[in-house]
Amino acid sequence: MNTPYADLMKFFLTASSRGKPEFITPNRKIFEDRAVILRRFDEDRTGDPILIVPPQAGHHSSIADYAPNQSLVQTCLRQTTHPVYVIEWKSSTLSRKDETIDDLVKQTMMCVKKAGPPVILAGLCQGGWLSAIYTALFPDDVRALVLAAAPIDFAAGGGKIQDMVHTLPLMYYQYLVGCGGGNMSGDLMLMGWKMMNAYDRFVRDYLNLWINVQDKSYLKRARNFSRWYEYTQDISGRWYLEVVEKLFKQNRLIKGTLEVLCEYVDLQNISCPLALLAGERDDITLVPQVHNLEHYVSTPRDQIFKAVIPQAGHISVFMGKRALQHEWPSALAFIDEAAYAPGARITSADLKDMAVSA
Repeated sequence: MNTPYADLMKFFLTASSRGKPEFITPNRKIFEDRAVILRRFDEDRTGDPILIVPPQAGHHSSIADYAPNQSLVQTCLRQTTHPVYVIEWKSSTLSRKDETIDDLVKQTMMCVKKAGPPVILAGLCQGGWLSAIYTALFPDDVRALVLAAAPIDFAAGGGKIQDMVHTLPLMYYQYLVGCGGGNMSGDLMLMGWKMMNAYDRFVRDYLNLWINVQDKSYLKRARNFSRWYEYTQDISGRWYLEVVEKLFKQNRLIKGTLEVLCEYVDLQNISCPLALLAGERDDITLVPQVHNLEHYVSTPRDQIFKAVIPQAGHISVFMGKRALQHEWPSALAFIDEAAYAPGARITSADLKDMAVSA
């Protein structure tokens, strides 16, 4: 029975819904250390694995497997015959507060080796620039690279984050890290994301919830999203400050002046098939910040897939229904055709397989 009291209870219970997000597709742990868990989602498929690299931006990695009809994992399972893996990033602890971008690359390398190179790297948001760095440093480990809502040319197109990063001095971000005892607090990052669209997060979302308070399916979706969105994870303060200074402020990845593992990251080392997905309404990673990568790699133009997903905001690029039903299947099909066509690029792993076969 619907009463004003019952509606109020449903409203407040939904608005305050919390809990740890979970992956919704059956999987098993392949590897775990203090920083990551590597999860496998298929039943012993063979071939080059797809390794999904979710973002570390204060939220849980389960965004890659969010809901039955909003799961990049399930899209990859349906649309390809590849094994499918996801890196689950753990919340940083005080013992990990001094991890650097070097450590992120090493953690990614461990997952690549456990999955079995060459892999198809699918980097989402922050996981995208990390995947691009990894591919440039270790091109033989990567069969193809897919980037979704991933900033590469950090200075292109402007946007809210660029305005904020260039307005506020590095000292401000150092202060935030100090507040977290050396880590960047997930709660502070969440508040930052909310303040970028303050009216939507603090007014419109609650108005929509009240308007739909008698819609059970809407309430279920709202609870699911709140469980993921409000659950926060900390990240290392040291690599956070490196990213603010060297990537967002100085744009070193595009300039070729970013040093990782004692080597300058040269995007020209990327020659594998490439798919670049951006959201039309993404105000966090603007379209040119993703698509401009095509001008800095060695990949032939006919092996580069680009798409702008209509009406898609940031996370909708990799978990929205439209993207997962249209652009992602097209991108995965393109990658398969480009990577495995006669005369396609050969990696060192292929040469080893040829030697064994001989």
